[in-house]
Amino acid sequence: MINLLPDERKAEIRAGRTNVLLLRYIFISLSAVVVLGGLLVGSYVVLDGAKQGAQLKVSENQSRVSAYNDVRSQADSFRADLATAKTVLDDDTSFTELIYKIADIIPRNVVLDDLNLDPATFGSDTTMTASAKTFTDAGRLKDAFTKNGEIFSKVQIQSLSSDDSSAQTEYPVKITLKVVINKGILK
Repeated sequence: MINLLPDERKAEIRAGRTNVLLLRYIFISLSAVVVLGGLLVGSYVVLDGAKQGAQLKVSENQSRVSAYNDVRSQADSFRADLATAKTVLDDDTSFTELIYKIADIIPRNVVLDDLNLDPATFGSDTTMTASAKTFTDAGRLKDAFTKNGEIFSKVQIQSLSSDDSSAQTEYPVKITLKVVINKGILK
């Protein structure tokens, strides 16, 4: 076949074919952009829904956890008590002997109001309160604690007062002592 068309007409036909091809590429590119945009929007919607669902679950779980805070604090307290008990049992600490030793050195007419024995505080200042019938008895308590250096050291009277308002009290003199319970006493 012989091509008898003028050159201008040939150029127009080639340009038309090129335009059709370019239109196809443009349409395919726009379709690809629309599809990718749709995928991005769909992914965003799905991820945002998952995020909101996760935040909802987190807030629900936090409200559930807050309901168990008192149980958690009780469990932590119980755990601390168990650790203390384990320490006492592991060290084979016998407070009974120590209490008997302290009771043996307390003079007549004096009673202890407060006695806290904690191995963690042995070797450091501890406050003890006692009641006595007279100021002389209170002085004898300090002297008895000072003489028993194997149990106590650094015995100091912090306060000494008389409760005159209640005449019915058998032990009107109140004594607050600061003592150091020696660490080696429980061995």
